[in-house]
Amino acid sequence: MKNTFNFKIVGSGPTGLLLSIALSKFDCNIFLTDLLTKERLIDKDKTYAITHSTRKILSKFGLWEKLEPYLYGFDTLSISDSVTSAITNLSISDLDDDIIFAENIGWVVKHSDLMNVFFQKIDNYKNIFFIKPQKLLRKKILFDYQFFSTGANSLDKKLLDFIDIKKSYNQSCLTFKVSIRGNCENRAYEIFRKEGPLALLPLGKNIYQVIWTSSTLKSIERLNSDKNFLLDNLSTILPDEFKLDQIIGELNIFPVSLSLNLPVLNFKKLVFVGDAFHTFHPVGGQGLNTCWRDVNTIFDLFNENISITKMHLILFKFKYFSRRILDIIFTFFITDTLITIFANRNLFLFPIRKLSFLLLNNFLFIRKIVINQMTKSLIYSRIK
Repeated sequence: MKNTFNFKIVGSGPTGLLLSIALSKFDCNIFLTDLLTKERLIDKDKTYAITHSTRKILSKFGLWEKLEPYLYGFDTLSISDSVTSAITNLSISDLDDDIIFAENIGWVVKHSDLMNVFFQKIDNYKNIFFIKPQKLLRKKILFDYQFFSTGANSLDKKLLDFIDIKKSYNQSCLTFKVSIRGNCENRAYEIFRKEGPLALLPLGKNIYQVIWTSSTLKSIERLNSDKNFLLDNLSTILPDEFKLDQIIGELNIFPVSLSLNLPVLNFKKLVFVGDAFHTFHPVGGQGLNTCWRDVNTIFDLFNENISITKMHLILFKFKYFSRRILDIIFTFFITDTLITIFANRNLFLFPIRKLSFLLLNNFLFIRKIVINQMTKSLIYSRIK
């Protein structure tokens, strides 16, 4: 890129920050903006599952080694179906040869640790400017391109006349941390239940993040219930090895939906990235990982041209959409199919559920297909 461009990134969550770091490699000024202060952006009680495709992307941008001290790896993934009582345990021996060296199926990271590392990285770049929207507006900068990473419920999608396709699951996720007695901290869990999946992610020192999906009304009821009652309720549906001690920190709730934001046939120089572009059911922990694959694609599109022209920028959103759509549709299909088959008590689906676990427990190649697709995604081999 020979010309110096001005890029605007609206939204300074994990996707917006990684995008600013990725674009900083080029000859451009990046104006990163958010309504929240840096302190409020960092101080959120959330966690994320990290896959091997994300590990490769973070390594590409010099972030993996900086994040490693804050990562909690898990070498076993327990998948169970509480309705049919079927269970399987996937381990690192099921991973492909090109990722087995990492000795983890995946990792978990706290939002605050992640954001601190990203902001520290950003402080080292002279062409990234974190600035409040009002102050940025007063500067009257003419932006060559704008990237919106403003989340699933972004109002910008309506204001900017993009087409938003959405499917509601009428579900919400209740999330909180629990401490347990005993030692099973290197194992993650995905438990399929008739009301929705329940995920348990290890955070070290016998602490787990609970991601509990159910109807929105039920989730709100649990959010407002007494913590001891909630703990007792949860203990009845957890694996036998879990001995709950107490709930730690805040309880949070967020709605669940499947959505895709389509570009329209105009030449506005802007795109949506991450959750503003697409959302999935959280089953399988694909959300943030897919958002960061958006960032990787944006970087690659800029990097493959020696010089970026105005015409390249006009056509950019169409190239971006065409590069990302296969991975997004495939993730839609996998997550939605899992919910359709396993989040109910439909008797007609019992044979499929039973057969699924029978195949997983008896055929190594099927285990490999499942676990490696979850953690590598379609684009792993193309991440350079």
